Amino acid sequence: MKRRVLLLDVAALSPAQVGEHTPHLKALADGGALTPLVPPLGALTCPAQISMITGKSPAEHGVVGNGWYERAHGKVFNWNRSAGLIEAPLIFDAVKARDPQATTASLFWRHAAHSSADLKVIERPSYWASGQKTFDFYTEPGELHGKAKAALGAFPFPFFWGPMAGWKSSDWILKLTAMVLRDHQPTLTVSYAPVTDYDGQRFGPADPRALADLKRLDAGIGELKAVCDAVGVDLAVVSDYGFVPVSRPVLLNQHLRRAGYVAVHAADNGEILEPAMCRAFAHCDNQVAHVYVRDPADRDAVARLLGDIDGVKAVLGPAEIQAAGLGHARSGELVCLAERDAWFHYPYWLEDAAEPDFHRCIAIFDKPGFDPCELFGRSKAHLGKRVIQKKLGLAVPFDVVDADPAKVGGARNADRSDLAHGAVLITSWGRASAASLPTEAVHDVLLDRLG
Repeated sequence: MKRRVLLLDVAALSPAQVGEHTPHLKALADGGALTPLVPPLGALTCPAQISMITGKSPAEHGVVGNGWYERAHGKVFNWNRSAGLIEAPLIFDAVKARDPQATTASLFWRHAAHSSADLKVIERPSYWASGQKTFDFYTEPGELHGKAKAALGAFPFPFFWGPMAGWKSSDWILKLTAMVLRDHQPTLTVSYAPVTDYDGQRFGPADPRALADLKRLDAGIGELKAVCDAVGVDLAVVSDYGFVPVSRPVLLNQHLRRAGYVAVHAADNGEILEPAMCRAFAHCDNQVAHVYVRDPADRDAVARLLGDIDGVKAVLGPAEIQAAGLGHARSGELVCLAERDAWFHYPYWLEDAAEPDFHRCIAIFDKPGFDPCELFGRSKAHLGKRVIQKKLGLAVPFDVVDADPAKVGGARNADRSDLAHGAVLITSWGRASAASLPTEAVHDVLLDRLG
């Protein structure tokens, strides 16, 4: 019988966490192999997942972050879903080339839409002409949508991101994964369960609430492993990064604004960043920031300014960016890395009265950077009021976010030398031991097992 493999990405799992709180993961490692992974610089989901399914670095596949600035558009784009942005061949094509009868599935993997996988499922709301947004998910082929919804119910989108983010969305994804393994029997399946991403950011990786999520996910993996054993599928569990506790938000764009580099439009709904008019601005995400500098003559001065900011560990220039595997046209002219207890926050306005209306909303596509504050909610009374107003069709902002950055307790660990608190690969089968592997090596580990 031909081998089949499931690769399950568990957000923020580190080698140091595999132990007393994770008996099923420990048993998986004891019966197979555990190897620390070195993630792409910045330790972000999209670059890591695309490196796994291409075997290439971000410099080669082009996904340099969870978002980036598109200079031709003069606009920042975050959390894209299209596989068309990947500039390297995918593992799904390699599997098919080896065996034309093989099939593949991509479940909530980043950039899954329109990829060459045979089955695809990804979160995607429906946007109505009235301005209303309703929660949904997208599938290829289309008939999988109705089948999944009939079997599992509606995807619990509010538990995938935002103040309510938690176990229910990952539980749904794990059940979907089991259904696909049983009913469709793909040769290779990749799936993503992000529950451990939430409370690890809210409260820090060692907080009891984060550990409770880790235990809950481990139990879910135990149930999924039983399904894998029943249908003859090898299981690999991987993570895209680990977490470190943080206590210092660093607002690079406010420093750049005071120095005259950031340009804004004073709109009726607050100050709006105007990237194409900025001499320099930072796209911030956890402990990494791509800094886009319009005029090369400004680059050294901007680097000196950023390097003097408390909480900035390093400012990388073009040669260092290239050496780190981020040398792509989508990358910034400079890349900043944060100190271990610090993280980069996106705000660029200097007065509360100038705050844009989306700042206190769940608005991942509007903000020029990642905002972990979206995991914190305002009062339940305010949330309830906004939900009722939305159901009535009223044009009110969904401003349910507690925007206090001091509450953020964890960030993705950008220190690639810290293997114990970085990413990890656990396989149900034995492999040659290695002190560590780059995340790109997951691609060949999977193909070797299938081959």
